Order: sequence, then structure tokens, then C-alpha cells
Amino acid sequence: MNSSFSRLNVLCFLLLMLVSARVFSDDQVKIFIQEPRFTFRAGQPLILDREARLAEHEIALSRKLRPLLDAGEYPKAYEELAAFEGQPSAARQLLAAQLLTINGDYDAAIESYRAAIEQMPQLTRAHAGVGTLYLLTQRYDLARDSLGAAVSFGASDAQTFAQLGYLNHKLANAWSAITAYQQALMLEPDNTETLRGLLAVLSDSQQLASANALTDELLKQEPSAVALWQQRANLAMKTKDTARALTSLETAIRLGDESSQNRLAAALLHMRRENFGRAAELLKRNVDESQIDAVSLHPLVVWLIAQNAIEHADSLVSAIKKGEGAGMKSQQSLIAEMQGRISLAEDDSAKAIVYLSQAVDLNPANGDALMQLARLHLGRLEFARASLMFERAEVIEGYVKAAMLGRAQVAIESRDYSEALRLVREVQRQFPESYELDGYVQSLTNLYPSPERLP
Repeated sequence: MNSSFSRLNVLCFLLLMLVSARVFSDDQVKIFIQEPRFTFRAGQPLILDREARLAEHEIALSRKLRPLLDAGEYPKAYEELAAFEGQPSAARQLLAAQLLTINGDYDAAIESYRAAIEQMPQLTRAHAGVGTLYLLTQRYDLARDSLGAAVSFGASDAQTFAQLGYLNHKLANAWSAITAYQQALMLEPDNTETLRGLLAVLSDSQQLASANALTDELLKQEPSAVALWQQRANLAMKTKDTARALTSLETAIRLGDESSQNRLAAALLHMRRENFGRAAELLKRNVDESQIDAVSLHPLVVWLIAQNAIEHADSLVSAIKKGEGAGMKSQQSLIAEMQGRISLAEDDSAKAIVYLSQAVDLNPANGDALMQLARLHLGRLEFARASLMFERAEVIEGYVKAAMLGRAQVAIESRDYSEALRLVREVQRQFPESYELDGYVQSLTNLYPSPERLP
């Protein structure tokens, strides 16, 4: 019998852990990275005689246009072009598209480019021009097709290859993106935008060694580039080097990174390393800027309390209580619950009951508050109240198993072993994966006397 009671004590501990355990995970560390900025140029050199030539009947137009183009009087040049009569040649359509692009009328420019291509299907500059406009208007599939055609017909400039790298990255074709960026870098090896684009696709395609090497090389050139420190942190997380990730994030923040997501990521990493003061400082900035609410803060406060960082947890709860969203009942309920947890950690059970009861009153579906309150009543040997709280929690999704095990623990403490056995078996029935309870069922069976042994 002594071994049975010993095993029963283990069961009580197990049930308590199942009721209360919430695990903090590094999966929450998500790093924001500024996207590479590209300044793709829509305009092209306005050359009348390259690839396509004006028709004979347009020679007079050419004489009028040349001085206007040389002087940069593009609106007047387009007026002359539009007023000229006769069937327009491919060269005239191409020039019209270029002038329309300069004026910002991209849709009309696209139509003129397409008209030029109908007349000359291998007109490289038209394919390149319309491809750039499709890119700028976010019609990525059309842009890639047009720029690919331009390359196949002889285009070999750095911008066209860089655009194809950007598009293939957008369209999840990593190998083609890398190849295109490398072609662009052969022509312009020091182009920062292209290097940043290559870095982004290397990182996204999990080529971490190459991405890390390129990041370090770029940081030598631009040690104050926030986006590069963000990328360095991101790559470090992918290789599980949390120390490098944290130092990179802190450097980015020091250089002016205002991303609340990155402050949160740094705070989580600090919490893992038990740097609770810095973690709380970063989280408080997010609270003060209304970048985190009580729902998101709740698991972090719970973690701090579990690590006995009570003072820092309390400072965060006080800050969130003053926030804009604190007026909503659901938020108030979570805040009251966190205050109840802090009171419990400070061994003030009376105050904890007040806060947790307030949390339940504000939101009857606050399962965490109900479970905490039930455990508190159980610790005070108030079995009826504990059982009631567990029963209320049992109807809330996500708390069924924990609440039923809590009721089983109440039954054990009340020496109602038959009820405890029934509840544990019901847990096994509803949750067949609960193999850890098999041995404890036997212990409860030993403790529950058979009917013939009852007086």
C-alpha cells in the first residue's frame, strides 16, 4: 500500500503539471527583414534609328522630332507624333511608347509597345520596355515573359538581368533568380541593389553558407545598413545560432531599426538567456507604442513569472493596463488574470483570488483564469469551489483534458478514488494518446476497494 500511495503522490504531481504547463518556444522568434529596394528605370534612350527605322512617309516627322528629343521637350515631341497621319511604323510605335512612359501613362505605353511587337516580333527594346512596365505595375508573370523574350532576342544589359532575378524570386523560381542576378553582377559587380537581391534569394532558398558569406562581405562595405543586420539575424536563427542572432538584432536596433517585430524577437532571445531586464525594456517599448496587446503579452508574462522575474512581469502588466486596448473586457480579463498570477507568485493568495475572480467575471470563457482559480481553491482545500471552476473550464475548447484531470485531482484529495478513476479513464477514452496515465490507472484501481470489501 505504501508504494501505491507513493505512486498516487506522483499522479497528483503529474495532474498538476498537465493542468498548468505552458511551454515557451523559440518558434515565436520571427525576424522582420526590409525588402531590397530596386529603382528599375522605365525609360530607355530615345534613339530613332536603332533596331527599327521610321518608314519613308515618316521622314518628315523624324526631322521635326530630332531637335525636340535633343532638347528634352518630350510632351511637344509626343504631340507631333500623335498628330502625324498615316499608318504608324514599329519605330513610331516604339517611340510613342517611350514618350508615354516618360509622361507616366503606363497603360497607353504598354499598348504602343504591344503594337510595335505585332509589327516586329523580335524588337528587343519593345519587349524590354513592356516587361519593365509590367513589372512596375506588378503584373509579374507577363513581365517575366516579356523580359525573357528580350533576352532571347539579344538583350544583355544589367538591368534586364536584374529585373529577371527580381521576378523569378517573386515567382518562387530560386535557381533562375540566382542565375539572373549573377549575370547582372557580371556586368555591374558593385551594384548594391543587385547584391541585396541576390542575398535575399540565397537566404530564402536555404543556401545559408553563401548567404552568410555575402552578408558579411556587404557589411564590410555598409556597416550601418540596418537591413543587412536584420538579414544576419535571420540567417543566424536558421542555423540555430541564437547568440549571433541576438547581437545582430541589437545592432540593428541601435542603428535605428524601429520594427516592433524585431524588438519582440530580441526580447524573446533575451528571455531565453535570462536577460529579463533587457527583455522587459524591449517589450515595454512595444507596449508604449501600442504594438503589442494583452493577448500577445500574456504568454510572455507567464514565462517571466515562471522564471521568478516577478518585478519585470509586474512592470509589463502595469504598462499594458494603461494601453488603449485595456478598456475592452477581454483585455481587462487577461490583465486581471496576469495580476492574479503575480499575486500567486508573491504568495498573496487572498489578492490572487480577487484578481482571478475578477478575470472570470469579465470573461467567463477565460480558461486560464478558471484553471488558476481552481488550482488555488484546491491548494486551500476548498474542494467544492475547485471542482466548480474545473467543471466550468471543461466546457471551453482546449481545456477539456486539463480540467478533467484537475477534477480527478480534486477527487483524489477528497479520497473519492472511484470518481478519480472514472475521470482518468474518461480522459484516456477521449484522448487515446494519453499513455502516461496507464500506470496511474492501476494505482487508483488498487486504492479503490471492490464492493465485496466494503462494510
